[in-house]
Amino acid sequence: MDLQKDLDLAAELLSRSPAEQWEVWARSGRGLEIALRGQELDKFERYSNRGLALRVILEGKAGFAFVVGEAADGLARAVEEALASARGSDLENRGGLTPPPEGELPPCQVYDPALADEPLERKRERALKMARAAQQADPRVVHVHPAEYAEGEAQVWLRNSLGLEFSHRSTVASAGVVAMAADEKHGQEVAYESDSRRFLADLDPAELGRRAGRRAASYLGGEPMPDGRYDVVLENRVAAQFVGLLAHSFLGDNLVKGRSLLGPREGQKALSELVTLLDDGLWPKGLGTAPFDGEGTLRRRTVLIERGVVRGFVFDRLWGAAAGRRSTGNASRGSLKAPPGVGFSNLVLEPGQGSRDELVSRVERGMLVTEIMGGHTADPISGEFSFGASGYLIEKGRVGRPVKSMAMAGQVVELFNRLAAVGGDLEFFGSLGVPSLLVSDVSLSGP
Repeated sequence: MDLQKDLDLAAELLSRSPAEQWEVWARSGRGLEIALRGQELDKFERYSNRGLALRVILEGKAGFAFVVGEAADGLARAVEEALASARGSDLENRGGLTPPPEGELPPCQVYDPALADEPLERKRERALKMARAAQQADPRVVHVHPAEYAEGEAQVWLRNSLGLEFSHRSTVASAGVVAMAADEKHGQEVAYESDSRRFLADLDPAELGRRAGRRAASYLGGEPMPDGRYDVVLENRVAAQFVGLLAHSFLGDNLVKGRSLLGPREGQKALSELVTLLDDGLWPKGLGTAPFDGEGTLRRRTVLIERGVVRGFVFDRLWGAAAGRRSTGNASRGSLKAPPGVGFSNLVLEPGQGSRDELVSRVERGMLVTEIMGGHTADPISGEFSFGASGYLIEKGRVGRPVKSMAMAGQVVELFNRLAAVGGDLEFFGSLGVPSLLVSDVSLSGP
């Protein structure tokens, strides 16, 4: 059965049910994944998926159910499950469902028809070029596995009993590669590079391969540096993990639950004035960009930190109502199998000026941190962290020998108060955009 027909049938069944309000979210997707071992094809998969998620409000309580695959036979049961879920819920839905907005949907650059038009052999060649580039980047590169290319196309539909009806299409193309370098004196080191883009023309797998190969070779011979407090340059992909830790404080549900480290400091200066952080659901070609969120609220730009001052938080309708505020268009659906929750769209740390190397040139003696390990162990409520760190020694403004087996410890708010410079090299890691950062007086210790 066509998914549009499933949507119509679900709407008909819900309209005849006792639900006071109802909503249908339908999604279909397709894509492929290609992986190489060395330069030989190791994996080739095509996939397609489809399904519907139903939400109802009954006696002021929210209920949820879903159907995956061919939905016609299961829709009546799903409607009854959603109603039963509402009857058994202890969570009042004061926000209700989303009414139709005034005006048109905002334009979004997130769909690339070239993905479907490109021949399959060209897609495989992208993975091959990435693997070859990694292998040829340095003679010490001994193995490349995996080298992966993936792409997907999705369409969503949203309809509710208040008269809202939206649809939206998007694409994404991704590549990732792991390179291993080795020599007799220093053993082995590995490096990973990846990227995801909405438009195929913006993805450069060969450059990813070259970067992975060069980085793996450059890590050979790494040793710890003496314990101490140093100025450090956080490469943007490392800085992204610290921004992600800080971002926990700006989710509306955490604010309401008292789990926001910066919630009590709204309207106050809490971080360095070099920090401006925003959530932008309409960022051009962003992986988190869409005209509307998971509840149908139009996406928008929300300033979270402005020159170090805590300015705002992100909300969906439920937690916005609980906080006495409006939705900021940040209802996120991670899966058809769960109701929407609060999430970021495109989270961006506003860039400053200068390249990563220009930040390095300002350090007399310190460390360029290019990898951290154990990011999942940080406590987002207290902001305390202790990570393994590797990268390169900085001496007199120049990148030197590789460094590994260091521990980097501290507290995230204190770290963002020690910012000495924010680079201009904004780069996205998924939907998180971050430049490189120069941080003063960071604790580093060896084994």
